[in-house]
Amino acid sequence: MATKRRSPEREPTDRIVKRAPQDRKRLSPELEAFARGDDDAIWRRQIQSGRLHDPRVVALIPGLKNADARMVYEAHVARILEAMSAPVNDETRARLSEALAVVYACGTYRGYSIVSFEAFAEAVIGMPADRAITLAKAGCVSLGLPKSLSEAEIAVWLRAEAGVIEVTPKGRVEVRNGTMTLTIPIGVAAEALAAVGFREAPIARTHEGPRTVVDRPKGVLPISAIVEREERIRRGE
Repeated sequence: MATKRRSPEREPTDRIVKRAPQDRKRLSPELEAFARGDDDAIWRRQIQSGRLHDPRVVALIPGLKNADARMVYEAHVARILEAMSAPVNDETRARLSEALAVVYACGTYRGYSIVSFEAFAEAVIGMPADRAITLAKAGCVSLGLPKSLSEAEIAVWLRAEAGVIEVTPKGRVEVRNGTMTLTIPIGVAAEALAAVGFREAPIARTHEGPRTVVDRPKGVLPISAIVEREERIRRGE
């Protein structure tokens, strides 16, 4: 029985095209290294400038101990509410806008797991979000803060504040035009500076350490160790 030949226009259009090696899409360098036997290649990453290596599963504010994040949050809320309750004048308005600016710029509302500055304004201090943002931005200009702070800058600022607050509620840490100023009663200055130094030391040491870290979860074995273990099980050892 004769077979009917397919007309040229009905020939399949999908064909396998073998590209030259240089034209083929390459794997990422991490996957290529993993394929060559580097077990931790997929877990390894470079520490970017301004970023912190914080391996905690739950970190309210990167680089800041959660207890310190809550302590700083509470101090900022108290400062804002005090300014809101004071008689309205240029001085108290500036104090309020700068207090809001710190929460806005550093994201300290995350100290109580609040998802956004807008939610913080309306649910915590009872201020319309648009007004709070306007005041906070004016405060950022007054303090000379950049449009955004890096994780490292925020951590340095808030660690210093946590150290001071832990020792005395009368202390104050202010960042204005790129300069940090600590105001501490002389009677407790040694204790406060020691508390600040204790918190800042780990960040200072990161500038001297390796710029590459391995984020393999704690307890997870390298692939080679897992393969070796499975081989021993298969052999009955």
